[in-house]
Amino acid sequence: MSKFLNRFSPFDLIIISLLSACGIAIKPFVRLLTQMAVGTFIPAGTVAGIIYMIWIVLACAIVRKRGTALLVGIVQSVLVVAFDMLGNRGIANLLTYVVPVIVMELGMLLIPGYVYSMLTGFLAGMLVNATGSLVVGAVFMRMPMIPLMVSTMVGGISGGIGGVIGYRLAEIVRMFKKTESY
Repeated sequence: MSKFLNRFSPFDLIIISLLSACGIAIKPFVRLLTQMAVGTFIPAGTVAGIIYMIWIVLACAIVRKRGTALLVGIVQSVLVVAFDMLGNRGIANLLTYVVPVIVMELGMLLIPGYVYSMLTGFLAGMLVNATGSLVVGAVFMRMPMIPLMVSTMVGGISGGIGGVIGYRLAEIVRMFKKTESY
């Protein structure tokens, strides 16, 4: 684990921690608004993935190191348990926060540059949110096959949109970094 963490600078770890915390801090508000909008047909997180995935993809696109999403997932699962947040499933948070980012990290192994474009941002957000929707729908909600597949597809699309937004925000951050002068 130490060898893995040594690949990240202190600045990288601060970015990962801050963006992970932002993603968790807004979760109760986003979930409430989403539940009011979609009702009970599909899990709120499926649609709220538009907002949730922004933080993961933003961290990946800023840090630009494989394993960033895994660290975000671990930090977020710890925060949810530590602060007894809405949706706290105890140790099962590893399923809902870490498994989706592992799927994303594995999927991104097929992409030489990790998260480096809007397309890869879409793919990253899609993989994380679709996997999260599938895990929650199958394991915790025990949804029947058709609603589960609809939820997974909607989750993939909304997560992809959030991934594009996250990547675009990273471009804006890089633009500001280039223009700052001392």
